[in-house]
Amino acid sequence: MHKNFKIIAGLVTFVSAALLMILVCSAIKSVQTQTEEICFAYLDEAADRLAEDLYKTTDMDHTILTAMATIIANGGEQSVSDLCDILNSYDSATSYVDYIEILYPDNTMLDADGTVRDVSKSFDFNEEAQKGVYVSDISYSTKDSGERVIRNAVPVIQNGQTIYMLYGIVGLTSFAEAYTTNIYEGNAYVYLVDGNTGDFLLDTWHNSVGNISDFFNRKNVSKDNFQDAAVKLKNGESGNLAFVSQSTGDILYMHYEPVGINNWSVIVTVQDRYALKSSNEINNTLYRMAARIGTIVFLYMLFVAFSIFNAYRQTRKLGMSDKLTGLQNRNAYDAFLTLNKDKTFELISCVFIDVNGLHELNNLKGHEAGDRMLRNVAETIQAEYPAHLVFRAGGDEFVVIIQNMSQDECRAKAENVYETLMKKGYSIAYGVATQQNVTGVSGAVHLADEQMLENKKLYYSKYDRRMR
Repeated sequence: MHKNFKIIAGLVTFVSAALLMILVCSAIKSVQTQTEEICFAYLDEAADRLAEDLYKTTDMDHTILTAMATIIANGGEQSVSDLCDILNSYDSATSYVDYIEILYPDNTMLDADGTVRDVSKSFDFNEEAQKGVYVSDISYSTKDSGERVIRNAVPVIQNGQTIYMLYGIVGLTSFAEAYTTNIYEGNAYVYLVDGNTGDFLLDTWHNSVGNISDFFNRKNVSKDNFQDAAVKLKNGESGNLAFVSQSTGDILYMHYEPVGINNWSVIVTVQDRYALKSSNEINNTLYRMAARIGTIVFLYMLFVAFSIFNAYRQTRKLGMSDKLTGLQNRNAYDAFLTLNKDKTFELISCVFIDVNGLHELNNLKGHEAGDRMLRNVAETIQAEYPAHLVFRAGGDEFVVIIQNMSQDECRAKAENVYETLMKKGYSIAYGVATQQNVTGVSGAVHLADEQMLENKKLYYSKYDRRMR
């Protein structure tokens, strides 16, 4: 009887374990599928917005250039000085255009500073006049033959004749350096590709632009590969792709979308570490998985339920801690904001810190150097603020939330952190905000974040930053 009981217990244990494995594997597969679908849907939406922004900005540039051409045409015979005044009136603050130039019928080019250059080896006025209004694909500057540019061209027509060609010049190097996006909290990369040639006009990851064929040897983890994507890009189609990065080994999710200019398409990619963050759909799946596991364990093995409960508690504890710095992580930060969203504070302060140059240091000296910098920053912050009030909210972002501390004291401590790190050869941008008699802490966090961003802009206005 005892032997039979052992056999039955063993069978029950085996069947229970098998069911658990099936449920876990099914849940993991479901989570992975849902996450990828959510990621591609988000990238699709983001690419649509970027394509629309690129089209609208280019169209606005064209509209302004057309207005300038009309002014020139209606001004009668104008001197070089008059033309330069018109060229210098262009406001490039909200534009991709770096500078304006005018092509004369004798194949000389007028710059905004009055310089007239012979460009007859590069341009033929009659051919340009026949083209009329156009946006070029990748071309080369008439000032620097090594600089790749895009030209937004508009003819200046007087009495039915083209008397000049007006060009708005977009330098691709400055375009890449200035281009920013907040997709996936700024962790996504954006490309602009000419579908006809495969050449990249914009690449916010690499220091130099290339061609989509450079990626043909990447290992893909989706049905399509880069050869398929190249064909779709040439045909002006949109699509998705998942592949393995050759430089980092990460899986990257990618979506491409036509822009509506020439045969250009915008591409958005994000590493799986950022794409696979928790979402409501994923959490619901995990909860359902836990409920199923709990039910089976409760029915067949109560002692296993106790073990799973302890394992869950330990996992949850580890899930709130940042492995690299030992600080509370993004999960703990989000939980803190949610827990205190309805709480009223007499005095609440926030210090928002962002590390300058992490990506550049990783590229230059490797991720070990970047990790040392982050640990140094974390230790320096903890020297000024209690560790349980400090969160590592992102890859290079740290947030301190503290009650009943004045803004002056908070700022003094933040300045101590800044000066200590400067002596170690590291740089941060920070913002400090204090609010009184408020509900929740999101307001103070938002104000501190805005101050930090202003300080970061000042930093990068002094130090040239190239997108990786």
